[in-house]
Amino acid sequence: MNTSTVGEQFKSNSLAAQTLRRRFDAHGVTVVNMVGPAGSGKTSVIEAVLLRLDPNMRAAVVMANLGADRQITRIAQHGIPAVSIKTDNLTAELVSESLAQLDLSALALLLIESHGNNTSPVEFDLGHHLRIGVFSAAGGHDKPVEYPFMVCESDLLVLTKCDLLPLVAFDFEIFNDDVAHLKPGLEVICTSIRRNEGIDTLLKWLEFHAPLKKRGLSGSPLFQPFTKWFQE
Repeated sequence: MNTSTVGEQFKSNSLAAQTLRRRFDAHGVTVVNMVGPAGSGKTSVIEAVLLRLDPNMRAAVVMANLGADRQITRIAQHGIPAVSIKTDNLTAELVSESLAQLDLSALALLLIESHGNNTSPVEFDLGHHLRIGVFSAAGGHDKPVEYPFMVCESDLLVLTKCDLLPLVAFDFEIFNDDVAHLKPGLEVICTSIRRNEGIDTLLKWLEFHAPLKKRGLSGSPLFQPFTKWFQE
């Protein structure tokens, strides 16, 4: 693909993303893109967030994966609408097409799961309001330099499976230095779904940075206390 074609593709996607964002805003839907390599634990993070969300706040999930059926089933068993897009290169146009399966007027939160791209000069804008990059401790400390554009375009990084740190070769100093070099000030939250570690910190970050427009007047906490164990 030549440079002009790539440029046209990104321009087209940008226009579609802007239209999507206006549509989400009109319906009062907050959209968070969870992006990261395969096996980084994105679905587990999404599941933890959804199961702690105030039950009065309706949510849905869009997953871009060539084989997302298991993940879709995993989310749907909690009564959460979930849509699968069979692609490894998610675009705003594909997200827009998937919305035909969702009732935006009934939603407060939409989570979009997608794979990070370590070759593209930019991650596609999906019409989201926030982007959270997800890496796994088991994946090694070199992931930031392998996915530099994902890091640069994320509002937060989540490092999952931190309960495995004693068992894997992971250098926090190298990881943090690489992140700081790519995007100074970017926060990293270490989590372990198995041990329920770091989840409260993530939820507090979300509550501060992504206040739901349809929260209503109840004044109840956006996220509920931890009540069950999750599996990564």
